[in-house]
Amino acid sequence: MDFNQIRYFLSLANTLNFTRAAEHCYVSQSALTQAIKRLENELGGELIYRNGRDTELTELGKSLRSHFEQIDRTRHIVRKTAKAVVEGEIAELHIGLMCTIGPRIISGMLDDFYMNHPKISIVFHDVIPKSIPDLLISGALDGAFIANHNDVRHPKLKYFDLFNENMVITFHSGHEFSNLNEIPLLEIGKECYIDRLHCEFREDFFNLINDKKIDMNVVFRCEREDWIQSLVLEGLGVSLIPQYSLLLSGLAYRPVIDPHLSRQVEFNYVNQSIPNPALNHFIEHINTFNWPIN
Repeated sequence: MDFNQIRYFLSLANTLNFTRAAEHCYVSQSALTQAIKRLENELGGELIYRNGRDTELTELGKSLRSHFEQIDRTRHIVRKTAKAVVEGEIAELHIGLMCTIGPRIISGMLDDFYMNHPKISIVFHDVIPKSIPDLLISGALDGAFIANHNDVRHPKLKYFDLFNENMVITFHSGHEFSNLNEIPLLEIGKECYIDRLHCEFREDFFNLINDKKIDMNVVFRCEREDWIQSLVLEGLGVSLIPQYSLLLSGLAYRPVIDPHLSRQVEFNYVNQSIPNPALNHFIEHINTFNWPIN
C-alpha cells in the first residue's frame, strides 16, 4: 500500500467514475485501475463494485474510506511539516545572552521576529563572555548576543555589529549628578561605588581609574544586575551600567567623559558548512532590524 493508491481510491470514491478520477489524479485510466486492483489484492477484498457503467463502493470500501481519508490528511500534514522544518520555519534555537545586555531593545526585535516566524521557538541562555566561543563551536548554542569593547575576535566565529551602547553612570533621581550633563571620571571617584562583577568592561574601567590615580570607594560588589540597580535606586551608591540595561523607573543616568565610554553589541555564530535555516532566518532578521544609533 502506498500513498498514491490511497489518493487514487479517494478520488474514485468521490467521483465514482474511473475516467474522471484518473483525470483528477493526472494519471491514465489504466494506471489508476491497476493501482486500485493492487490495493484490493493487498487488502483481500474488492473496494469498488463495477456493474457496467455503474460504480459504487463495496462494504469494505465504505468501511475503509474514513481511514484512508485520515491517512491522506496525515500525508499532507507530514509533507507540510517536513517542508517547514527543512526551510527553517519550525525549529528551536538556543541563543546565548550576556547578563549585562538589557532586554529593552532585544525584546522589540524578538516581537517582530515572532510575528514573522511564529513556529521558531528561542531558548535564551545566560552566558559569560569567555564561555561563548566554546559553546558556539560545540553546538550547545546556535548564536549569541555579546558586548564587545576591545575588538577581540575568535577565528572560528562570525561577528556582525548591531548597535553601539554608551556606558553611563546611574544614580537615584535626587542625586546631585542630575544637575550635570556629563560625569567626569574624577567625580565618580568621590561617590560610593557599586561594583558590577559580571561587567565585561570592569577590568578596563578599573585600569582606567588607576591610570588616572583616582581612589574608588567601592561599597558593594554584586553579580546580579537587578540587585545592583535596586541598590542604586535606594541611594546606596552609583554604578557604571550599559545605557539600555537600565530597567527600574526612578533611576537617572548621565554619559561618562574623560574619556567617553561605550561598547559594541554584536551577534556571534559559527559559519557552518551545513546551513541552519532557522538560524539564517534569525540572522537575517536581526541584521535588518532598525537598531538604535548613539
